[in-house]
Amino acid sequence: MTQGELSAVIDLNEDGEALMPLTAYRPIGTLPFAGRYRLIDFPLSAVTHAGVHSVGLFMPQSARSVQDHIRDGASWNLDLIQGGVFMFPYIATRDYSDPALRQRYYDDYTTFLRRSGSTYTVIIGSSNIASVDLTAVLAYHEAGDAPITLVYKKLPSEDFTPDDWTLTLSEQGTASAILRQKDRHERPSETLPAFMDTYLLATNDLIDLLDVAAGAKTFVTLPELLRDYVLANNANAFEYTGYLARISSMQRFFAASLGMLDDANYQSLMFSAVPVLTKSKNEVPTFFARGAEVSDALLGTGAYVEGEIKHSVISRSVVVHQGAVVENSVIMQGAKISTGSTVRNVILDKGVVIGPNLKLEGKPEAPLVIGKNRSILKMKDLTPQPAG
Repeated sequence: MTQGELSAVIDLNEDGEALMPLTAYRPIGTLPFAGRYRLIDFPLSAVTHAGVHSVGLFMPQSARSVQDHIRDGASWNLDLIQGGVFMFPYIATRDYSDPALRQRYYDDYTTFLRRSGSTYTVIIGSSNIASVDLTAVLAYHEAGDAPITLVYKKLPSEDFTPDDWTLTLSEQGTASAILRQKDRHERPSETLPAFMDTYLLATNDLIDLLDVAAGAKTFVTLPELLRDYVLANNANAFEYTGYLARISSMQRFFAASLGMLDDANYQSLMFSAVPVLTKSKNEVPTFFARGAEVSDALLGTGAYVEGEIKHSVISRSVVVHQGAVVENSVIMQGAKISTGSTVRNVILDKGVVIGPNLKLEGKPEAPLVIGKNRSILKMKDLTPQPAG
């Protein structure tokens, strides 16, 4: 591996239960976003921009979509002779009462870290959509006194759910703990520091932390280890001020997707100092038939539109037939809406087919969700799958 200053661990073992059925066959990291991206594109773009040459991907149980999207990492300039993307198998829910399996969990991390030859390591998830400049985070860490640095953003208190992770900040700006919102007991304030699941620390310190955990009698996951490390040592707290969407529920995913129709949001995320990269697909432009009506929409390539689209995000190769209406909806790759049908406040996953003259309607706060490759040819075919 290339002897770089910074390596990256991207942990894709994130809880996707609240995003079912969209996460039935994929992790949160490969959820489609903004017509042509996947959520994992944002942390991968951040590490590429920071000059990271060694990236360890710790795979989820449903790993096929990750492998298909990432491949050799060429889209993020990570197809290197030395360094590159290293994928480690899913081991998150094995029986860790077995010491051998417990050791394997830690060994996968430490093997990657030792071979990376890096001075520092950033650990980042994929459920926060943001454009973080990791070179700035590293500079902030090196200027600070604490052994670990966390990234956060101040958000209005009403934007939090009880299970959201937050930081407790001192008057000096350091973080003393990572707590769920429901566990905070101080006086309510207008804003709270939302923790963005991003840590940066010395690689040797992280290896030592994992080696100690491997010898303990009780199994502790890497996120738990890092939270305990912050509690014991305090942390530098880097404030991120750019666009942020936290994808922890169907409502948040739906709102963030449609939020890309706001030009200020789109410009802030896609045209920041950190370019967003994704896997390229050579497809024809979207075709608009005579009589098609499209307003306030974001469309990927290869779509065919005869009907009406209003305030919606349309992915690649979607077909909207004559007389069909798509409104306030998120339509993923290869979906088809047949003649005369209306979909409103709906999420259609990849490959969904909606038959003719049907009306599918959810609510803005609770979109109707149709899982991957389903065919709804008659209303009796529709088994409601409301947002998680």
